[in-house]
Order: sequence, then C-alpha cells, then structure tokens
Amino acid sequence: MGGRRSGHDKGCGFSGFTRMALLGSASICLVLGSALGTGEIAYAQTAQQESIRLDIRQQGLGSALTRFADQAGLRLLFASSLVANRTSPALSGSYTRQQALSRLLAGTGLSYSFTSANTVTIAGRATGTPVPLADDGSLVLDVITVTAGQGGNPQEAPYETPAPTAYISEKAIERFRGSSPADIFRGTPGVTSGEARNGAGAIDVNIRGMQGMGRVAVTVDGAENAVTVYQGYQGTSNRTFVDPDLLGGIDITKGSDVTSNGIAGTVAMRTLDAADIVQDGKNYGVRVRGGFGTNTSSPKAGAVAGYQWPYASWASPIVTSSPTGMDRPALLSPTSGSGSVVAAVKEENFDLIAGYAYRKQGNYHAGTNGPSAYPIHLGPRRVCSTPTYCQNYTDYIDNGGIANYRAGEEVLNTQLETQSWIAKGTVRFGDGHSVQLGYNGFRSEAGDLLASRLTNDRGQAVQQAQTTGTSVDSVTLRYRWKPEDNDLINLKTNLWWSKLEMRNPLRAGYRPPKPGDFRSGSDTDMWGAEITNTSKFQLAYGSADLTYGVSYRGEDTRPSRGTKEAETWLDLRDGIRHEAAGFAKVAWRPVDWLTLNGGLRYQYFWSEDRNAPELVRPDYTYDTRLAKGGISPSIGVTVEPFDGTQFYVNYSNAMRLPSIMESVSAFTMNVNSHLKPERSSNWEIGTNLRREGLLSANDKGMLKLGYFDWTVDDYIARQWYTFPNGVSGMRIFNIDRAHFSGLELSGRYELGGFTADLAANYYTNVEFCRTAGTCENKSLYADYSTNHIPPRYSLALTLSQKLMDDALTVGGRISHVGARAIGHGDVTAQGASQFIALVDWKRHTLVDVFAEYKFSKNLTGSVRVENLTDQYYVDPLSLVQQPGPGRTFYASLTATF
Repeated sequence: MGGRRSGHDKGCGFSGFTRMALLGSASICLVLGSALGTGEIAYAQTAQQESIRLDIRQQGLGSALTRFADQAGLRLLFASSLVANRTSPALSGSYTRQQALSRLLAGTGLSYSFTSANTVTIAGRATGTPVPLADDGSLVLDVITVTAGQGGNPQEAPYETPAPTAYISEKAIERFRGSSPADIFRGTPGVTSGEARNGAGAIDVNIRGMQGMGRVAVTVDGAENAVTVYQGYQGTSNRTFVDPDLLGGIDITKGSDVTSNGIAGTVAMRTLDAADIVQDGKNYGVRVRGGFGTNTSSPKAGAVAGYQWPYASWASPIVTSSPTGMDRPALLSPTSGSGSVVAAVKEENFDLIAGYAYRKQGNYHAGTNGPSAYPIHLGPRRVCSTPTYCQNYTDYIDNGGIANYRAGEEVLNTQLETQSWIAKGTVRFGDGHSVQLGYNGFRSEAGDLLASRLTNDRGQAVQQAQTTGTSVDSVTLRYRWKPEDNDLINLKTNLWWSKLEMRNPLRAGYRPPKPGDFRSGSDTDMWGAEITNTSKFQLAYGSADLTYGVSYRGEDTRPSRGTKEAETWLDLRDGIRHEAAGFAKVAWRPVDWLTLNGGLRYQYFWSEDRNAPELVRPDYTYDTRLAKGGISPSIGVTVEPFDGTQFYVNYSNAMRLPSIMESVSAFTMNVNSHLKPERSSNWEIGTNLRREGLLSANDKGMLKLGYFDWTVDDYIARQWYTFPNGVSGMRIFNIDRAHFSGLELSGRYELGGFTADLAANYYTNVEFCRTAGTCENKSLYADYSTNHIPPRYSLALTLSQKLMDDALTVGGRISHVGARAIGHGDVTAQGASQFIALVDWKRHTLVDVFAEYKFSKNLTGSVRVENLTDQYYVDPLSLVQQPGPGRTFYASLTATF
C-alpha cells in the first residue's frame, strides 16, 4: 500500500477494461443466456412434515399468509386479487405446514400446492371474479411473490416493525447508485452519508444529526471496517468502505437497541447471498453485469479549478479563471466503466457464492443550473476575516456562487477506482444447525483532498498527483442453531475480523514525498464476537420472546511504517480499545393486540494510549489508560387495535462509551481522563398502517409516521483549550447536552405494476448546550458537529411502472433538500475566529430517472440518468466546499443464468 500510485493513470476514459467489460458482458449475456435459458432444472418436493410453532392472530388473509410464510420459512405465490377482502382465522400452537395452510384457507374456496420444498402456489378465484383459464385449461394467475424465511418481504418489514426502521433493497441500490456509495442513502428519512464527494469512495452515516465516533454502528455482513481520517482543521472523516455493486440489501435501525452499541442507530449491510443469484428451480446461477457512465474526465496532476480571486494588495484587481476544466464530454460519451461477475450454488445442505466487481471513473463535472461561481464587482470595501484582521480593497470582487467551480467544470480529486471480492460458503446440518464462512475484500485508489484546503467559495482546488489508497479484508464466521421443534433455541453466533490499511498523500505539507512516492497512513485491526439466543414461551397469559446474549469488540490502530518519520509533528493515533457487553430484552404479548417490551444492556470499555510523538506538547497526557462502564435500559408498548394498524411508544436511556479517537492522544488532541460517557434519553412515538383494497380491490398501501425526541446528556464534543502554562491545543470534553427532535414519514403504494414510495423528514429542534443554562440552536465552535448538522427538512418521491407484460419498467425519483437546520457559532466561547469552517449548501432539487427492459428471461438492459436537470449543488454534511456531479447517463447489461 505504500508504493507508487498516481491519480492520473491513463484509462479513465472509455477504453481498455471499460470497453471489454461492456462488450464482453453483452456477448456473454447473449450467448450464454440463449444457450442456458431453456436448460432450467425443474423440481418439486413435498414439504417437511415437522410441526412448527405459529402465533398468527385473526386478520386479513393477505397479511396472515405473509406472517405464516415468514414463520414457516416458505415462499408463497398467489394473486393479490385472491386474498382481497378475505379474513383468516387465528392460529396459535404447533402445526405442520400443510395443516396451517388448510386452516388459513378454510372456507375461502382457495387451494394450495407445493411446487418445491419451500414454494407454495395458492389458486382459486377472486371474490366475485371468474377463474381465468388458459387454452389448455390450466389456471392463469397474476402472481406476486411473498419471500419468507428471513423476515418476510424486507421492503415491507419497516411497516410492520414498531420501531424507526428502514430498508434499502438491492434493486433500489442498482437504480440509484450514484457516483459515490454515499448516494445509496439518499431518500431514506433521517439518514444521510457525509463527505459524499471527498470521502475516498467511503460512507460516513449520519442518523438524525449524530455521526462519527461509533455513534452509528455500521457493519458489512456483521463485520466493522471503519477508520477515522484526519482532515486538518476541518476535523475528521469517519469512513466505512463497501462496494454497492455486491450488496444484497441494507437494514437500518434509527435510535438505540440493547443488542447494539450504536447510540444513534445501526446500519447493517448484507452482501449478495446464493438466494439472490440462484433462480427458483435451479441449483446454480451466474450473474454477469457490465456498464458505462458519462460526465467524467481523466485527472491531470497540477490542474487548478475555478477562479483566482484578487487580494487587497493587487493594484488592478482582476479575476483569473483556470484555463482547464471546461471540456465537459457529451452526455452520451462513455467515459467510465464497471463490470462484475457473481456465481453461486444452492443445494439442500450447502450454499456457495463468489463475486468480483471492478469500477473506474474519472473526475466528474458539475451541473450548469444553479449557484455556480461567477465574479461580482462590489467597488471599494473594507473586509474583515476576523474582528482584528481587516483589509481594504479598491474593488472587492465577490463570488456570486456557493463554490469556486464554474458551471459544468471538472471537479478535481473526485476520481475513483475500486476492486471488490466476496466469497461465502454455508453448510446446513441436521436439526437446524448451519455454519457460514465469509470473506469480503476491497481495494480502492481515489481522489481525496485534505478538507482544510478547500473550505470556502474563494479557495482554488488543485489536482493532486497522488491518490488515497485503501485496502480492506474482512473474514466472518457465523453459526446458527434453530431446531424445528424447540422454541427455546434460536442461537446465533458471529466471529469477525477486519484489517484496514489507508495510505494518503502526505498531509503535513512541509516535506516532499520520499523516494518511491511514499504515502503516509494508518493500519487498523478490528475484531469482535456476538452470541445471541431467542427463546419463545407460552405463558398463562399470552406469549413472550426473550432475546439475550453477549458481545465483544476490539480495535487496534497505529501509524503505518514510515509515517511518523515523514509527518513528524502530525502524529496519528496509536492505541488499542476493547468493549464488552451483555444484554437481554423481552417482548410479552398478554393478548394478541398488546405487546410490552423491556431491555437491559451493560457495557464496559478499556483503552490504552501507545502514542510516542515526535514533538511532546507541554501539559499533554500520554500513555493514558481509561476504563468505564454502565447500564442502558429500555421499555416500550405496542398496540394493534385493528388489522394492519400499529401504535408504538419506545423509550431508551442509552450509553455511548468514548471511541478510540476520543480516548487516545494525537496531533492537537489531548486525552481527557475526566471524560464521561454520553447518555442519550430517546423517545420514539409512531404508527404503522397497512391496508389492502385501499382504492381498488387489488391495491396495497403502507404508511409509517413517527416522532423522535433525543436528549444526549454529556454530549462529547471538541474545544480549543488553553492550558495553565499558556499553551493551547484541542481536547475532547463533555458539554451539558445536545438535543435532536423531529418527524419522519415513509409511505408505499402498490397497484398492479405501479409503485410509489414517499420519504420525508423534518427537524423540529436541534440544540447544543455548553452548560445547563447556555443553549443555542447553533453548532459549537471547534466541534466536529459543525458539519454534521442535517437539512431542516428533506423529501423524496420515487415512482415506477411496469409495462409491456412487465418486460419494461420505467420510473424516477425526485428529491428535495432544505437548508441547514440550525446556525453555527458558540457565542459564549468563540474567540477570534472559527476553528472549523462551515460548509454552506443551498436548497436544491434533484431528479433521477431510469428504465429497465427484459430482452429475454436471462438478459436485462438498464439505463438511468442522474441529476436530469443538471443542477449545480453542494451536498449536505460535506467538509469541502465543492459541487456534486451534474447530469450523468449510465447504461448496463445484466445476464443471469
């Protein structure tokens, strides 16, 4: 990782691998798809005869079948019209799958048949509708699929969960992938990824205004791979690396849960499984995908962007524009490319999957419609950057835009090249035992500008000769035991280890690169283990589910070899941290419409600072050992007065122990041995509504509306601190509290081939209180939260429609981002100037459209246009003042066989 890599390699254009990936995959699609399309292996097996424990209350037949499929581990195929306006009886006890289906369908005139070991087709007639027959007399069904065995239909799961959850499907990831992995979170209420354009191709998840330092627990197949990157005086980036091309879905929980260490929430990303690749009726499958994108240019080291603005000393103030960067490619000119291949085997007793993905893109170009850079002459003016430092201008020339990039200009240091691998094998033994061994690999070379070098609308970005290199390797070992006839055992264990190496262009800025184009950086190892079990009990009054377990996670970070010598005074963190926890939670249902929840978590951490800096700072504390612990309780109530209606109230008092970044010394960062853990009091009040036959006999509607109120006592912040001897520096400390509250809305409507998804959120209050009596709707001077504040409101509407017998799907998304929720600047302790620059963005609206066409059963073509209206905008939660990508066209072909 320390070797020579350049940020301006040839090949970012549509040549070499890109052309081969697209043409090669297209050829493979056409040849193999045709050859194998008729070679499916049909099979039908009888269902297992073992009894299973069911707890299904009386409700609409469609909802009951969905719950049954989930609990029984089956996939049901049926027409929505068959179950409309029908009610099912309650089921509570042990039944075989056949017995349960017979009772659920009793009196409906519907019948069922097992078409495979885990697939059931339900047939009959819709109420008042004759049964349609084909020419050969067979039944014709408008079939829909209910996927079960892993929590039902995951897209609908948030509307059945009495908690603030969200789900991002593989299809949504594919349709709205964007130019950065951070784009996949757009349209999820209350969830944003920071540093979307300067994060070296990583994600930095913000949930409801809280981000970084482990506040959001982010995992990939259960393993963490996060690193915190120094960004100069702008603070830090908190980066997790993943390739969206190999993701199978993302589950998001907002707020705390006793089973997780994330005080603000959990983002669990799952890579593809064999079931995502292998089609029904087959025991193997292959997916090959290739595509290209537009709106990028090959980086040229030393290029500058935007305008050079005059200083006060210039006799004849003029604005000089960069001579390069305005040669934006045509909309349909291929300039970037990607390709992937995934193969899987799915047998009765084992699964295997392996995949590889490659992507290369150059610097993107900004949009043309919006507040791009342009000079405004204001005449003679005295300008003060601080209360004590002022300059006189004969003709002050201001920037009328929000960033120093012109409309349509190439945005420097935004190139990206990644390679990713996945490999997983699962073996299933008798009596519900299974073991899975998995590996995830990630390599990237990406543009990454030190954020403190571009913090306002007058700085000029310069294309760096070096890129930032990242290497991630993660290994997971999972074991599950879920016997069919024992409700007391649903055991899950997970062991994981991640090794992350990052190499950056030298950041101290005072020494030239060493021979071999040396790059400094950090090496981080992370490891952990979790053991949980869920036991189900039948009580004299109702039933109860008890989940309990223990967890452990460790982290060891240190400067890479040669970094201390190259960076000298810019010492990175060198330390180790451990955290252990035990937890238990119970859900008691005394009656079928009421659920009472309670939970308890105890966690304890200890850390050791190994830092031996080149420059020892007076009054700084080194070689510190910290250790703290505490209990986090939670309670909740869920009421379901009607079928498809839930009301819930949840409260938790969650603790976050200091992260390794807050408990180990570094450049201008002292350890505070008096630091207390954060303590967040979280209220969640919400409702879930589900209706079938809402506007017509065959439609379905879902709504999730919630209000949250979080008060984080002893919120951990950063401040500029002067020691008794007069030496100044930064330190971590506790403020009295921070407060976040707001409303969130999610909705989904389905009718035939039409689907509409709505997401919106609004912050009613964001507040920071340095002391109990000094509270402001402003972020704190010098604290990382400066650029963690979300928009006051945001909304997104996604529409799709299937046409031509479902062969064609067209759709799009419109998303609107409001202004920053609160101001910035702690007037009680601001000093002469702000230590962290506030990155400004303006309200903006983005439109994305897509179309997918099935040429055959095995070949699908997709096109999409992102930022259709070519808006010029700056992303929220950025650390640099630079625009996002303008109008970009993507096309791909996918073969499955």
